[in-house]
Amino acid sequence: MKWLFFTVVLLNMAFFGWHNVSGGQQRKVVESVYGPPVSEKIHLLSEETAVPQGDYRAGAATSNESLEVALNNVIDGAVSDKVSFLCPRIEIERKSDKVFVTNALAAMKWGYQEKTSTGNRPRFWLYISAQASPEAAKRIVSSLSAKSIDSFVINRGEMKNRISLGLFSSKERAEVAGSQIQEKSGYDVNIYDHVRKVPLEIIDVEQPVSEKDWSLFVSRLDLSKMMIKLEKNPC
Repeated sequence: MKWLFFTVVLLNMAFFGWHNVSGGQQRKVVESVYGPPVSEKIHLLSEETAVPQGDYRAGAATSNESLEVALNNVIDGAVSDKVSFLCPRIEIERKSDKVFVTNALAAMKWGYQEKTSTGNRPRFWLYISAQASPEAAKRIVSSLSAKSIDSFVINRGEMKNRISLGLFSSKERAEVAGSQIQEKSGYDVNIYDHVRKVPLEIIDVEQPVSEKDWSLFVSRLDLSKMMIKLEKNPC
């Protein structure tokens, strides 16, 4: 019985010892698995602006929109800063106008190529209506000459006995001149507009030029008196 008693005591001690050891390990495992979480903010790659707390998805959407707007602004700025170039062509009707054009090209130090061609151009003819006889037309020409107004009588075709007052390439200039002659002479002045085929001197600028340089070149020309056509062709 004595040995049986000691055996039971030893078994109980072993059982309690084992229970304490296994219980501690279990508590450690449980504490490791179910311990309170540590809060740590997650930063998204697209977060460049302040993100409202508690709603990362909304913040990410707002940030992406901001980045898209910023990128578009950069692209628009790059496009607006881009310099556009021109490859101009100049069509000249009179030899005297060509001298002024070539001098202006030399001042800009621009190379150019020349060629001849023909083209249709509008013309605006000032005239006084046909008179009943050549004598009556001549009297009007004499009256105009006394007032320093150049004119002559047309002697053939459907326009016979009309008094010609000049040919203009611009309707605006023709209207101004007609009003001045009418006021000064007292005669009614008419405008006849038509199209003529005329010889042309064509000049092509060899290198691309900027809008700024082209404006400077044009400022060297008196376009109110020259019979030329300027083409701002994009390169």
